[in-house]
Amino acid sequence: MNRGLKPVSRLTIVFILAVLLSGSVLAWFSINNISNLKELTEKRILEEQRVLSERVLKAISAMLEDVIAGLSVGNVPLASFREDLEKRADEFDFVTQSFILLNNRQFFYPNFINAPLPATDNKPSATFYSSFTAGEAAEFAEHDLLKARSHYLAGLKYASGEFDTARSLNALGRVAVKITDYENAITLYSRIIKDYPGVTDANGMPYSLYALQQLLRIADQNNFGKTVPAVRLCLEKMADGIIPLTHGTDELLELIAGYLDKNDSGNQDERARMASFLENLKEQSRLMTTYGDELRELVEKRNLDEYPSAGNGFVLADPASGLVNEFFLVNAAGENHLGFLIDSEKLLDTVMATELQSGLEFDYIINFPASFNREIAADDRLIYRSQLNPFFPGQLMVIKMSDKTLISDIVRRRGLIYGIASVMLLVAMLLGVALILRDISREKHLARLRADFISNVTHELKTPLTSIRMYAESLILGRVKSPEEQKEYLSVLVSETDRLKRMINNILEFSKTAKQKQDYHPVETSLADVLQEAVNDMNYWIEEKRFELVTDIDQDITVRVDAEKFRQVYTNLLNNAIKYSGDARKITIRLFRKADTVITEVEDEGIGIASENLSRIFEEFYRVEQQGSGNIAGTGLGLTVAREIVEGHGGKITVESEIGKGSRFSVILYQQ
Repeated sequence: MNRGLKPVSRLTIVFILAVLLSGSVLAWFSINNISNLKELTEKRILEEQRVLSERVLKAISAMLEDVIAGLSVGNVPLASFREDLEKRADEFDFVTQSFILLNNRQFFYPNFINAPLPATDNKPSATFYSSFTAGEAAEFAEHDLLKARSHYLAGLKYASGEFDTARSLNALGRVAVKITDYENAITLYSRIIKDYPGVTDANGMPYSLYALQQLLRIADQNNFGKTVPAVRLCLEKMADGIIPLTHGTDELLELIAGYLDKNDSGNQDERARMASFLENLKEQSRLMTTYGDELRELVEKRNLDEYPSAGNGFVLADPASGLVNEFFLVNAAGENHLGFLIDSEKLLDTVMATELQSGLEFDYIINFPASFNREIAADDRLIYRSQLNPFFPGQLMVIKMSDKTLISDIVRRRGLIYGIASVMLLVAMLLGVALILRDISREKHLARLRADFISNVTHELKTPLTSIRMYAESLILGRVKSPEEQKEYLSVLVSETDRLKRMINNILEFSKTAKQKQDYHPVETSLADVLQEAVNDMNYWIEEKRFELVTDIDQDITVRVDAEKFRQVYTNLLNNAIKYSGDARKITIRLFRKADTVITEVEDEGIGIASENLSRIFEEFYRVEQQGSGNIAGTGLGLTVAREIVEGHGGKITVESEIGKGSRFSVILYQQ
């Protein structure tokens, strides 16, 4: 024992010396560094603030470059540009709205009618004109709506162009609304929106907008599901620029929002999609009503080169009207101009959300005040200030430490850190010593258990082998004459052979479990039959030792198990009950179903198990040593193997025991 501890003692001394040496070196460095730590820290802070300022400017530049990367008017169709601009506006949160302004001061996107233009396709045929005029007379002068519908249908038949067709469909829809034929009205207005979205009346207003207003007016819970597709399609075409926006768009969008609130189809995806169109159209309308004229004037002056460059031919221009936190990102070259309305606050928020402070030693707060006057006195040398040029001329950026008391506390904290590090190092080393000692103790304990196991196995194997040899020699030498005695001797040979087989099986099962090579073959099995086979295996010892076996077995229980493995479980439990019954001679076996479980109980009235040993009886090689157990032989593997087999089938094995009153082992299987 003492010789076994000598290497451990030497190793402990080495660890202690390493701790003392490391602590001494750490203390020496601490004393030398603390004296000039404040000055070095301040320099480090100022340098990191400058680096952080550069990172902010680079992040702003990178984000704007990502927005405009690859955009060039060239000879590419404007429709392709519009799709690309929309995708980029959706991709970046800080892009409020995109736009394309033609060289004739008209917006290609968003498509906005500033002053409605009369329709050019208004030369109907004489037949159409006659029918349509008669329809208007019947509708408005005679108030004969059915007659008016008849004339409008005739006009639709003789329509020679989109203008005539849309005009007739609009009139028919209007009549259908007046006669409360809402289903037909929805069909007519839906057709206008689908097939003639851009066709305008004589005053230059799109018929599709009239159709949309009528659909909103007649929609209710009864026909909401039929109006939704047309309303959604109209919103989609407005967002795509097919149906132009007007100065009345904002009011129309409010009507649509109210329409969605009052009527609920239950289709949340549809509502979310329409809400997305509404938000997009609101931004398009706001751009045109707030900045439309200013953008025209900005491009018309042709002085975009005077503005700060954002790369790729784009410049940054601050609007004179609207919100102060928005600016234009517009190309300065080419006949047509495309660009974006940028929300500077969202842009800065996006920049701040990036990993700007990655790799920095300290934490900083970045503010963007309007002027120096809103900050602390200028003599505070640990506050870094800079302009956000060239992106936001005049915009100030202030960087300061998040913890104002950091400099005054940093020396003390650093010393504390060194002290904690030294203590942690010492604790780690001592913990290492403790772990080594524990491992050595565990290895010694396992070695003792293995030695006991070998001794027990040797004794256990020797006993049945001796009996087998003795009875076999008696039979061979003819010492047993009567058939009854021969049968008795042969029964002993069989029982001792089964006993030997059980011990070998337990050892093999434990070996497979230790090597994780256990393999089960579950099939539908009658547990009553398996339990009876286990009883038959132990029947010799039950009769030999005059045990009373009480059974309460449900014969109708079948489960999916490996029958041979469970036979071994039951045999081990019965063998355990026989060995530890002491002077008692009663064993009870039960098999029953409870809720969704199947329970097998093996109960004896023997010496019992102390409560402090209950948690360990399933450990390998462990054997209970208590008063009354005597020198009961065994390998210490029976219960270990039983538990592994049961748990391998998704079940569990439990034990209840009391000293002097016996033990009850329960095998619990769960059924799906």
